Formats: sequence, C-alpha cells, structure tokens
Amino acid sequence: MDVYDAITKRKTVYSFLDKEVDEEVVLKLIDSAVKSPTAGGIREYEFIIVTNQDTKKAISNISLTPHIDSAPFMVIVICDKSKMDAVFDEEDSETFCVENAALAIENILLMASSYGLGSAWIATLQQDEIKKLLDIPEKYKVRGIIPIGYIKDEAEIKRVSPKVDLSRIVHIEKFNKNNA
Repeated sequence: MDVYDAITKRKTVYSFLDKEVDEEVVLKLIDSAVKSPTAGGIREYEFIIVTNQDTKKAISNISLTPHIDSAPFMVIVICDKSKMDAVFDEEDSETFCVENAALAIENILLMASSYGLGSAWIATLQQDEIKKLLDIPEKYKVRGIIPIGYIKDEAEIKRVSPKVDLSRIVHIEKFNKNNA
C-alpha cells in the first residue's frame, strides 16, 4: 500500500477483533514512529506497549473511551520535556514536545493503516491516573494512547472524510484575501 492509500484508508477505530497482531508488526509501528521528523533532532518521546487485559481495561476507563480495551495492544506515547529544555526555552520545549509526539503518533497511525489495522489517537486522558497506573515518572507527560488491532465492524466506524475545496485553503505566493 502506498502512503496516499494508507492516509485515505486510515480510520479511527474503537472496537477490535480478538486477534493478535504479530510482534514484528508492532515493532515496525514503533520503528516508523522514531523515523518521524523532530525539532532539534531530539527524540524526547518514549513508548509503553500494553497487552495486559486488566491494564487495557483500566486505560479504557481512565481515558473515558469504551471498548478500546478490545485492542490486542495499546501504545502509550510519553514525553520527557526536560530533554528539550537544554536546547529550547520553556515555551518552545513544551510546544515541540507536543509536536514531536504528534508526528510520531501520526506515523504509527499510518503504518497501522498500511497493515490493514485500525487505530485511534486518544488524547482525552487523565495524566495523574495514567501515570500512576503505568508507573510513569512525574517528569513525563502522556501525549497519547493508541489502541491498535484488526477492525471488528467496518459499519461502526465513523470515518470523517470531509470534502474540502482546496481553492479555499491553498494560497499561491501570498495570502489570497478572496478566500477569507
């Protein structure tokens, strides 16, 4: 599958088949994440792979996202902003930490799509509860929960593919006031 196909076929999925994903595929997903571009070339993010059913259920409850515990595994993306602080000021460190994690997460989502897997980026979470559950040190921030697996029911997927008039959002050479 080429990149454009992976992008157009990517779906946000919250309910998964009870079918394991090959460990090699899981490792490829993480490898794709670390190949994303980063501010300053700093990779301040780390990943926790969760497969334990009780832990997945607790994460589902904490993130207020039912059924994601049906995923065979979850990737929890965490960031240590202090790794950025040596290079950037406080505000930029925070911004770049979020942006770097977002780029890594997008690579995971697209790679999952290329393998025919469903996934979701769960950003609604309760930091303190997730950190406590997963023994994450205080200096880290949780940037995303990504349940990944084979799609249970294509009909349940709420795919948002808005039709976009590119002429209204693309400007050539300078901003076109007529689009505003």
